[in-house]
Formats: sequence, structure tokens, C-alpha cells
Amino acid sequence: MKITLSGVPGSGKSTVRAALAARYHLSIRGTGDFVRTICVRYGYQDITKFIVEYVSHHPEVDLEIDQEQKKFGEENDAFVLDAHVGFLFIPDAIKIFLQCDPEVAAQRILDAKRATEDAKSIQDAVQANQNRAQAMRQNFQKLYKVDMYDEKNFDLVVDTSSLTPDQVVQRICDYIDGRGE
Repeated sequence: MKITLSGVPGSGKSTVRAALAARYHLSIRGTGDFVRTICVRYGYQDITKFIVEYVSHHPEVDLEIDQEQKKFGEENDAFVLDAHVGFLFIPDAIKIFLQCDPEVAAQRILDAKRATEDAKSIQDAVQANQNRAQAMRQNFQKLYKVDMYDEKNFDLVVDTSSLTPDQVVQRICDYIDGRGE
């Protein structure tokens, strides 16, 4: 089973991917992890600044990440991939999108205290998320002529704003199990 998981920053992708991997015995791959590693390599501590200031002007970084996704999807059959445009590069996957209220997402990011996130308040985190989402959306529209937030690209959309992680995972599992995969 191949699953691609996309969504807005702070929607719970990392949490959900781990739960789905455990439930269905899948390996995990996340492009966000790769981007964070590259971010530090290029001297950035904050992932939003890296995406907005560097990646937006260096599409080769996105192309490198995206080719890695495509290759991974071709070479593996049992995984959950946390990737904003994984739906584009792994067309035979179950494609899931996680939506979330901007303030709820911002609070989750603040609570996670990631080393690559500089925001110190809800307002800062909301703005950082918006900046990051806008930069990524523009980058992918420019590179691939695709809107990474168009819900038509996905098999299932779940709003995680008022759900616990267990509830989100259960909704996704109900959908997957109902497909007979």
C-alpha cells in the first residue's frame, strides 16, 4: 500500500504518518525531514526563511526533493510519504490531505518547539505558516503548474482542527479499509 500525505503546516502530518505506518506496517518517508536537513546545510535555522528566501529562488532544491519522491515511489510498495506534492509524483498512491484552522495549526507548531521554527507567538506562527504555504504554493505552481492545495488532487480530505490524532487516524483508516486495499 502506498499513501501520500499532504496538508497545511501544523495539520498533524508527522503524527498521522507515524500512526498509519504502525497500523499498516509501512515504512515512513517525509520530505519535510529532508528539507529541514537541507535548510541547516544552507545555513538557515528557520525552515520558513529557507523556503521563502532561498528555495523560492533556487528551484533546483525542489526538483531534487521531488525526484527523490518519484524514485522512492517507483522502488517501494509499502510506505506512507509525507509530501506536499507526493500526489503528483506517486499517482498510484492513496492521496490524503490534512486541513487545519490557521490558529490551531500555529499553536501545534509552537507546542512542538522545533529547532527549525523561529516563531515565538501565535501571531508569528500564523504569519510564518502563511508565508511558508504561499511560497511553496507559488514554487510548485511555477515548477509543475499544479496547486498543491487543490482538494481535487486528493482521494480524502480531513479537517484536523477539532479532532484528536486518534480520530484523524481512524477517519483515514475507515476510508482506506473501505477501499478494500
